[in-house]
Amino acid sequence: MTTAERVAILDRQLEQSTGVFDAILRDERDQQRETQRAQGATQTAQTSAETSSGRNPYETADSDGYGSVGGGMGGRSGGAPPTPAIYEAPDDIPEGNDDDVVARQLREAAMREPDPEVRERLWNEYRKYKGLEIPEE
Repeated sequence: MTTAERVAILDRQLEQSTGVFDAILRDERDQQRETQRAQGATQTAQTSAETSSGRNPYETADSDGYGSVGGGMGGRSGGAPPTPAIYEAPDDIPEGNDDDVVARQLREAAMREPDPEVRERLWNEYRKYKGLEIPEE
């Protein structure tokens, strides 16, 4: 097999694996948008009801500790993450304190992925991105 043929095969495999990753990110982004739309509609209805009842719209009736007023520059205010990570990172994966945006997205997607095969592929993409050794299967 020539070098060009090997490169073509590797390019095809890379394209397939990134296609799966892109689909996962797209699905996650769509799910987050739906959640934000639903929360926005609920908050708008709640705010109008509180304002019409004479309550201060900046007071929070939530007792769960997540409510907040204001927010920083362009940031979200309050609220728990919509889907917390539920799967632990493999033993060979470092803590991730120095992760950039892409590495952090890969890590979070892998930690939330319920399908073990897809989760392992995400961890392998994370390893490739970070320059870590990919374990033999």
